[in-house]
Parts: sequence; C-alpha cells; structure tokens
Amino acid sequence: MCYYFLCFFLLSFLTVISTDEPYMIRISGRPRLLINPVTLEVSWKNCISKCRADINCSAIYKMSDIQCCYFLFGSLLPFEQEDFRGYKIALKIQLPGNKCPTSNPLVPGPTYLTQTINNQLYKTTVTLDSSSGHSYNATYSVSTCPKNTKPFQRVDYLVKCIGLFFFEAPRCNNYAQASALCKAQNGTLTGPANADEYEYIQDITNSSKYTSNPDSYTYLTYWIDGNSTYIHFYYWFEDYTHDENFNYKWDVDAPKYKGTGYCLHNPAPNGPYIVDNPCNYTLDAESSVCWRGALCQVPTIEEMY
Repeated sequence: MCYYFLCFFLLSFLTVISTDEPYMIRISGRPRLLINPVTLEVSWKNCISKCRADINCSAIYKMSDIQCCYFLFGSLLPFEQEDFRGYKIALKIQLPGNKCPTSNPLVPGPTYLTQTINNQLYKTTVTLDSSSGHSYNATYSVSTCPKNTKPFQRVDYLVKCIGLFFFEAPRCNNYAQASALCKAQNGTLTGPANADEYEYIQDITNSSKYTSNPDSYTYLTYWIDGNSTYIHFYYWFEDYTHDENFNYKWDVDAPKYKGTGYCLHNPAPNGPYIVDNPCNYTLDAESSVCWRGALCQVPTIEEMY
C-alpha cells in the first residue's frame, strides 16, 4: 500500500486540535531531486513533530531512521509516490473534519495548505500529475493584502482581504455609495463569514471611533452586505463567499423592517450587533450618528513562486 496517514500520531490530540489545524499525510516516496537540502540528524518521529510545530515547514523526507530532509515553504520539488525501500515523505495539508480520511486525499486533488505569516497568506498546492498517476507537483503562492485590510480564508480556500473603507466627501453616506466605495477597490460589500471575522470587524469598528471621526460624532456605523427584498428577513447579497447572513449577530428585535429599501449595518447602538435601516440613511444629526463607510472584501496581491 503506497500511502497511509499519520492517525497514530494525531489520535491523542483530536479532541483539542481545531479543524483548521494542518495535518500531515505520509506517503511512501521520495523527491525527484534534492538541491541544497536542509538535513536534520533526528528521528523520523521527532522530525514530524518539529515540522508540525514550525509554521515555515511544509514537508519532510525520511532519509534514514536518524536523518531527515526538512523542506521550508517553496523548497519541495516534484515528488513520486512509490515503494522506495522505507523512504517516506510527510506533507502538511488541511483536511475537513478532525479525523483521518478513508482514501488518499491527494487523489484526485489538488490539496492545499494555507497559513498566515506576518499578515501574508502562504499557500502550498499539491497536484497529481495525471499523466503518470504517481507523481505530484507542488506550487506556492504568497498573497498580500492592501494596507488596512486582513486576509481571511473562505470557501474552497479562497482568500479575501477584509477591511473598513471610509467615505471622503461627504463623510457620511448611504448604502448605494457604500457599494460603490467597495467596487472602486475592485471588491464588494461583505459581512462576517465566521466568528474570527466577526471579532475582527468589531475590533476595527471600535478603533475607528477614535481614528476616523474628525467631526466627533457620538456614534459611527458601517454598511455591510445585505439589501432587503420583498420576502421578510430575506436579503440580496453582493458577496457570495460569506454564506449570506448565517454568521450575522443581530441586535435585539432586528431585523425590524419589512419590504424593500432596507439595508444592514454594524455596529448597532446597543453594541457590536447588526441592524437594518433605510438604505438612504447617511446622518442622523439628532442622535449624532454617521454612516461612515463600508465593510469591503478586496482581492489579494498574489505572487507565485
């Protein structure tokens, strides 16, 4: 059997390791070529542990019981899956769920590993060479987000850069202009796709009260993705990647309006929640509330290795 998985190293950790933690898959095989490899004089088990703990490690290769090659991001060349007299490769990958798969996840592929390092997203893609059926190619990319945005991984390993964008003039504006503001950055309005994104959104909206409030409004809020339709509680969304309003945390009694012409914004007057109001709102002078800008997702700047 040419492939098998490192379940026996992971079983004791399955209850505490989150599903987005990288796993390692071990196959019988070897790289086609080694160029200036980093060689470690350690046991195979210790080499696996070291690679798992090192965010810069993407794969390892067993040369002997006391020696392994250590591949940092971008350094693993094409490799072959064969029965090479005890030679093994262990690849760091991501798997859905928290259990070992029942079949080889490298076939048909592709298989991914994504990790965020210094606000850049490093992605390794392993693809089966269909002409051979047993050779694999590894490609690498680094995605950088524009200033004042942060990378988040969404559906199908799609990376989005999320951040607040502010109206220039007038400083307080409506939902249509919020949509246009995002499109001007080659993006769209967006909303939180998971708990991590929701927490990030609250952090940046809280700080904006002190950094983006020259008129000293009592309260700043931001348009997010969601425009009402004729069906109550059903919205039209520009960005399909945040799974509609599944991860939205509503204010008390929100959404409160029925029919078209109502749009979503965050935070709400009662705290870090989402609420709806007429899409043409810009400024509530009486309450000193300003719709200051928009939450946008914009594309990454990607560099291939």
